[in-house]
Amino acid sequence: MYHPRLKGNAYEAGKRYGEILFKNGFRLPKVTEEKLTFGEQCQPILVDFDPSIVQEIQGFSDGCQSSFEEVHSFLLSIGVFELASQCSIFSAFNGNEMIVGRNYDMLLDFKKTTESSLVCMDGKNKYIGHSDCFIGKVDGINHHGLFVGITSVPHEGVKPGLNFYIGVKHILENCRTVEEGIAVLKRFPSSVANNYLLADSLGNMAVVEVTPHDYKVRLPTNHYIHCTNHHESSSASETLNWSKSLERYSTLDLFLKENAHNMTLPLAQSIMSDTKGHVCLHLKQHGFGTLFSVVANLNTLEIHRAEGQPNRAKYVYDKRLIDVV
Repeated sequence: MYHPRLKGNAYEAGKRYGEILFKNGFRLPKVTEEKLTFGEQCQPILVDFDPSIVQEIQGFSDGCQSSFEEVHSFLLSIGVFELASQCSIFSAFNGNEMIVGRNYDMLLDFKKTTESSLVCMDGKNKYIGHSDCFIGKVDGINHHGLFVGITSVPHEGVKPGLNFYIGVKHILENCRTVEEGIAVLKRFPSSVANNYLLADSLGNMAVVEVTPHDYKVRLPTNHYIHCTNHHESSSASETLNWSKSLERYSTLDLFLKENAHNMTLPLAQSIMSDTKGHVCLHLKQHGFGTLFSVVANLNTLEIHRAEGQPNRAKYVYDKRLIDVV
């Protein structure tokens, strides 16, 4: 797992990271004509939604000696045309502190491209963000104690728009609370279907079920909320059975019903390491499983990360965000 530190303005941060990756052998994969066409359709949508991300993509393109069109199209096509991640996330408020747990499940071959970034760009929130792609995030915690993470959900058809990498990144950089994050997702022009779990240090939490055409906000009925790879508000699709989404969801629910009121970081680690209910996922026949796991206390900004399957890899304390706040 890479551990980059990004700072400066958006262009500078992108260019510096592009240069580092290029120096270490990174070359942008070939982008198909289909994806280039899709990227061209999405570009004005991104310019309107968040111009600073456009600047970061331009910087990265210059740094890794690729064209803006190729990098932009590659990034915005992820999750639209091919298999997306299958993940498990929860948040629990124990009466005093908000604890979150998140497993990122993807093709095992992607482990070598995962990264945990400390991002401190000019005029933006500081945050730790995780991803398997050079720009954009799949989850993170910012210095206000706001967490956001996504799980993918099956969708039909292709609609120009923005994917989860952009949604998570924008929320981390610009929002302080769950309420602000929900407001972003209500206007987010999503090209794919996702669950966004948001939680903050004030004790607020929600799952926003996003599709290319609609959204639904799901609030907790107890002191916890969780999501896997289906929308709770709609019937589960047969296409998600292979990743055991329903089993993982039920397992998390059982653990959280019993333990939300006394949730701690060690207990969160134990939950995310569960293999019987497949929360810690290993599907050898699909070459698919948990690439990394993160648990965090949003009130203290204490973050622990297992770089690999958490039933085997040790959780390590990451102090980078605390050190810069």
